[in-house]
Amino acid sequence: MKFCIFGMIAVLTQCAPVSAGTTDWTAEPLRGVQIETVAFRGWVPDDSEPLRGTLVLIPGRHGDGRGMAEDTRWQTLAASLRFAILGCQFSNGDKGLYQNDDRGEVAAAINAAVEHLATESGRPELANAPLAFWGTSAGSNVSSMYCKHHPDRVAAFASSKGTWGPGGDVSRNSAEIPMLFAIGQNDNPEWVSFSIGCIEKGRKTQTPWIPAVCPKEGHEVGASLDVAIPFLEAAVKQRLGMGAAAGGSSSFFKTQAPTMGTQSMNGTTPAKLQKINFAAGWLGDPKTGEVALAARFKGSKSKAVWLPDETTAIAWQTYIRP
Repeated sequence: MKFCIFGMIAVLTQCAPVSAGTTDWTAEPLRGVQIETVAFRGWVPDDSEPLRGTLVLIPGRHGDGRGMAEDTRWQTLAASLRFAILGCQFSNGDKGLYQNDDRGEVAAAINAAVEHLATESGRPELANAPLAFWGTSAGSNVSSMYCKHHPDRVAAFASSKGTWGPGGDVSRNSAEIPMLFAIGQNDNPEWVSFSIGCIEKGRKTQTPWIPAVCPKEGHEVGASLDVAIPFLEAAVKQRLGMGAAAGGSSSFFKTQAPTMGTQSMNGTTPAKLQKINFAAGWLGDPKTGEVALAARFKGSKSKAVWLPDETTAIAWQTYIRP
């Protein structure tokens, strides 16, 4: 057992390897949000090249998401991006405070965990590298709060059945983050209505936010990963200037030219996330599910949903159709 100090956060850890490439550890309770159990599992791909970032996976209320770090579907996504994985557990305590953490205590714990993973894995480039998030239900809410506290670090965020979408108070910087919101039409009506309202409010100011309302689902994760995973792959690759998106399809989504010198050769300097330019991309009709390149889209572009690439567009179309 040992103490690891990261900035102002003291983390009591008991590190134990779970399987090749994975490590478990626990951290101190989060007193401000009344959470007693804070635990993580990290996974690092077997790649000799510098890693580009970390995929953070957060389960529903008081769930244990550490097992997701060993899920081959998430590992395949992470490996394609040269990302590590951080599976999270925030449990035993208040049910709501940690979801709506205005002081950023949970976000600070996530940052400390990423630093810990960087140290334990011998991958110092991870310490300040970009993050991508997936969360379900309460985990989606925690992820959206992280986007609020540290928007410049988030490459992309995919939500499965969160209860408030991006939240009602979104900063200009977090409005630049590509986000996908998988919503079950049969979920709690208040959650659905509030989530869609927040998403549409942002879309009116041209945010890269994607509503994906499934007519066949409620609050369960369901088939939402079928659209969340290709979205994360395409969005992260494009934000990091990695070229072609998921499935080998050429992306017509354009980003601003990268700033010279934003990433060192050894990977220890994090990449500067590229902003989104809406001049091109894929568009989808949220009512009919029709999708096309923006230049060929025949519906109302002002009401259309932006989609990063063809693979995501087809997955979105399948998910929202009856």
